Amino acid sequence: ILQAPCPFRDINSPNLNNIDNNNDEKSKYCSQVRYCSSCRLRRCFDMGMKEELVRTDEENERYRQLVEINRQRRRQLLEQEQFEHVLAIPQQIVKTNDLLHETDWTHISNIVFTYETHCLKNYIQRRKNLFTTQMQIPDDACVKINYHSSSTVNNLTSFTSFLSSIPTVQTLSKFDRIYLCKHNIRPLILLNLHELEQLCYSEPWQLTCDNLSAEYVCGSNLYPEFVNTKHRAEQILITDPVVTRLWLLVLFFSTPLHCYYQQALPEIDTNQRRAIMKIQDTYITLLWKYLVHRHGDMGAIHIFSNLNGIYLQMQRISQAVNKQIRTRNDLSTLNEAFNRAVIIESDNQ
Repeated sequence: ILQAPCPFRDINSPNLNNIDNNNDEKSKYCSQVRYCSSCRLRRCFDMGMKEELVRTDEENERYRQLVEINRQRRRQLLEQEQFEHVLAIPQQIVKTNDLLHETDWTHISNIVFTYETHCLKNYIQRRKNLFTTQMQIPDDACVKINYHSSSTVNNLTSFTSFLSSIPTVQTLSKFDRIYLCKHNIRPLILLNLHELEQLCYSEPWQLTCDNLSAEYVCGSNLYPEFVNTKHRAEQILITDPVVTRLWLLVLFFSTPLHCYYQQALPEIDTNQRRAIMKIQDTYITLLWKYLVHRHGDMGAIHIFSNLNGIYLQMQRISQAVNKQIRTRNDLSTLNEAFNRAVIIESDNQ
């Protein structure tokens, strides 16, 4: 086939004989023709017969060494990528054997039942008394303040009623309970309100009353952030009552959530703080076990991150609103009402 004439060459071409006699011209011609099999084979044969293109033994040895080095590097890179991939996958933080036991389920059931029996039931009853008939809030500052005071105090007293029924809260000394209530209940108003609003239906005119009073207390600059935080919580937080109620207890037993110094707030010594932190660790572990049991490791991490992120937003808004309540003269009665409402009723005696 190497000797066969190219069927695509022009037979009448005047340079045909010169091309056949001149090797350089023939090579150039063959390199330009890509669609002829005989020409391609002829060019391959001519290239293969060139001695300068044949590797020496030394070049072959260097080539084999280079190939082996590249294989080793590739093997090392693959091993490193596999190792990094294994590290990127989170390992089980809690072993399967250490997940929820019967006593844990009993504890969770008691918390859910206690919240519904005391906090939710009392909140609904007082809210019914607040809205005896369909009402509209007039453009009067005193009416808005009084309404906001009544609705928020209802939130606070319902939450303290729930806390007073928790055995771990009951076992605390009176001084420790007052310490936690004065420091940590007011910063939890928004989170508890979110849980209550998930469980209770409100008429549009009732929501209008809530919004008008909250807008006056927050102020025109802070109110949009207040509304945005509530909407973010509705979108991101999981609608699982166990998660939210355990998270409320975790935050209640935390170090002081207030971000300002006030001499009127009580203090406790280091040993008492450690005892409270041990209780908090118990509820954190219980919450984490529940999340891992229901949603797996990755789902638990995602939900726990959302809880932290949303609460930090709520904490920032809560601190700003509390600052307004503490510093504005027209809201002094509101501040006093909140300070009275955060104390558990039995501790006031």
